[in-house]
Amino acid sequence: MNECRVLKALVVCHAGAGLGLGHLTRALVVARAMQQELGAQVQLLIQGDVVSMDALDRVVHQFLPSHESLKTAVSAIARQNDLQLLVFDLHPMQVPVDIDDLFVELRSNGRKLIAVDALACHSRFLDLVFIPAFQFQPPPNTEDVAKFIFGWDCFLLNVQQKPRPWQLGKNVLILSGGSDATELGRNWPRELNGALPEDSDLHWITGPFAQAPVWPECPRIKMHNHIAPPGLDDFMINANYAITVYGVSFYELLYYGVPTVVFSPYGHKDNSELKAIAEIGVALVATD
Repeated sequence: MNECRVLKALVVCHAGAGLGLGHLTRALVVARAMQQELGAQVQLLIQGDVVSMDALDRVVHQFLPSHESLKTAVSAIARQNDLQLLVFDLHPMQVPVDIDDLFVELRSNGRKLIAVDALACHSRFLDLVFIPAFQFQPPPNTEDVAKFIFGWDCFLLNVQQKPRPWQLGKNVLILSGGSDATELGRNWPRELNGALPEDSDLHWITGPFAQAPVWPECPRIKMHNHIAPPGLDDFMINANYAITVYGVSFYELLYYGVPTVVFSPYGHKDNSELKAIAEIGVALVATD
């Protein structure tokens, strides 16, 4: 009787200053799920700045500098480790120009390829495109729409605890993203200091690639700056309210039942989703 072959997989993602931690966080969720549910041997390749996270200690990983070729690195890892499955969660502005050549090479050796979120236009080279969104429109002229999976049950949430019943309180959690790419920390503390009730406890999370927030000289509320904490679950569970940029952390706050104001600082990119969220009424959507 032949022994079952252990699945060997590589998860590839981007992270760093200007890119944030969203792709890396999702990649870790994918890696953990494959380890727990499939018994897979999973490696993680992160292109971008080196970052320290507790969850990284539980998966074999390596960092690739931004200036080096992702195609070369992935090809080498695939050959050396006899990989069967590769999952790509890439930043849309960092997708290599030779990504299709990489996909063709990998598929020629019988490997399965899955993309998360940003590679919908390359679906003809992929076996599955997993969209962590509740609405999605395939690109024009897409031949095989069955490759796309999306919906409210497709969010790759990095939640570690169970929700608690919501309670009235004064703790307000502020999430501006892992890199605060649009520098909300320069203005939001002043605005919030003027808008929140005087007995508020504001808890600002400064991501590992973000600049420190600019506090008012004489705050009228309590303001706490938490610099690159190892996880957000405890902050979310203890929050009575939250204000966040649109992204995976927003859906984690929904999971924990925290009344949330959500805002997208990225122009019109998230208008469709935020319009639906406002209509459903699961959060308050800020427009400026």
